[in-house]
Amino acid sequence: MNAVAHARDSSLFGLDASLPASSLQEDAGSNISGNDCTCLNYWYILQSQTGAKPERSKSGVTMKSLQVALLASLAFVTAAPVPAQVPALPEAQEVVRPDDPATIWRSLIETDNRLAERSRIQGFNQAFLNAFGEGAVVFRRGPVGAEGTYQAVDPSRGSATLESRANYIEFSRAGDLGLTTGPYRYTMESDGELRRVHGHFVTIWRKFDSEWRMVADITVRVPGVLSLDVEANLRESEQALAESAADTLTANNTLESLVAAEDLFVRAINFRGGRRAMLRYGLDNQRIYVPGMAPGIGSEAGGMVYGAFMDERVSMSLVSHQPGGAYMAESGDVGYTYGTMTADGSDFAVNYLRFWRYTESGEWKIAVEVVNPF
Repeated sequence: MNAVAHARDSSLFGLDASLPASSLQEDAGSNISGNDCTCLNYWYILQSQTGAKPERSKSGVTMKSLQVALLASLAFVTAAPVPAQVPALPEAQEVVRPDDPATIWRSLIETDNRLAERSRIQGFNQAFLNAFGEGAVVFRRGPVGAEGTYQAVDPSRGSATLESRANYIEFSRAGDLGLTTGPYRYTMESDGELRRVHGHFVTIWRKFDSEWRMVADITVRVPGVLSLDVEANLRESEQALAESAADTLTANNTLESLVAAEDLFVRAINFRGGRRAMLRYGLDNQRIYVPGMAPGIGSEAGGMVYGAFMDERVSMSLVSHQPGGAYMAESGDVGYTYGTMTADGSDFAVNYLRFWRYTESGEWKIAVEVVNPF
């Protein structure tokens, strides 16, 4: 390494980094070669920082005195105070609001997944009993109390398993009311034989003491086999959420207005038919579930599916409904209703479960509906 390079390194010790090798040679004596300038750097370090000077001989700086100079300079550097390390500031963390749509959506996914896992481990009967909230209903020949129905199940009937996975989520702006839906597979073993049933489930969840609890559950069967390899998509939920009215419009909503909307919808079935009624009172991003058919997703498909099921069965009959219950979220933007529908002079009788969303038009509209005959 040449003398200029060492002179630059010596700036760490307070020396002039621009000092040329020739100046070092002149100060030390003309008999010093360029290769000895490395030692002379430390001589200047010693002079500037400690005041000590190495001895000179007639031929220049003695090797012994250079060794002393080197040791003195190293001792000085070792004794120099080390600057205190400034602790790094913690990275800014994103603040997640409890009512953030993604947070609510994720909590419902986790709740549904947890129920499916507990159903696998504990058996679905016990898992559901542990998940029910106050006033929960399931549907048999009409809505019935969920807890009493599941407690009455005879475990000796045979083993059964329930597998399911949510592929769509709905929820209120307040994060106190939600819905999960997706495919299920029910396997029953009896007398050494396995029987499998596939279909779609729709479950309503409410918050009790900051915990999601099941308050309504209904299924529809479909022929064939449904894959459980599905995933819910937040964007699809956000599209439905975008149809909600602003806070200023939903703040003063009442449960009575939701019940009145259901009355209008049933009247529309009688005057317009099922297809046109759903086109009028369904969201653009609606989902309709009826037995034996794939879900109707979107306004056109939803209307067609609902019409195909309803219109053939009640074309010449007057439909009436027997409300079973209703609930509205604290934010006033969503709610659900359930009960039964029958038709005069017909054996038509179905359970229904509807999830509603209040829109910018100032109307309640259907986001999800399930009908299941009994």
